[in-house]
Amino acid sequence: MATAPAKSTSFEDRLARIQRQSRNTMGEVHIGPSDTDASRDKPSTNKVRVKSKKKKVVKIGEGSNAVFLPLAFIVGGFSLFVGMSAKYHMFEEGGLIPMEVPIEALAAYTPYVHFLIGGLLALLFAWSFGFTSLVRKLAVIAGFAGMFYYETAVVERFPGTFTIFFSEAYVAEKLTSA
Repeated sequence: MATAPAKSTSFEDRLARIQRQSRNTMGEVHIGPSDTDASRDKPSTNKVRVKSKKKKVVKIGEGSNAVFLPLAFIVGGFSLFVGMSAKYHMFEEGGLIPMEVPIEALAAYTPYVHFLIGGLLALLFAWSFGFTSLVRKLAVIAGFAGMFYYETAVVERFPGTFTIFFSEAYVAEKLTSA
């Protein structure tokens, strides 16, 4: 019986180390009967088991750049395309719902409305798709700039799409200005 208090104190010391998460605890320690069905046939014995580590979970946006860079480029170009379409339909003569600028001082900024609308859409899409790395953000900006710089080339390549989203007069104007 003299060994019982010694075992009790060493066991309590080990539990104290485990609770402090100090060295030599081997991770998470589970003490008690096993949870498997095979243990139900045998008498209950206490076992010490080390729980295995969990697998790493991949978050949104942590995929490969081979997939996300072209997608980021397309998102940037599409955002400016939508911005140009919104500007055409809101502030230009042939649009569906042309709006009057209420303050004359704001009229100087209407030529840049498509950048504002497209930029906000690009930020929204970049945040939604998880384009958090610098390379992916630069791909969104490159798509945005590419759509701005090569707009007439895209109109020449896809005149039907621009006719649907803008008008035939807009397409004819872009094709003659090229």
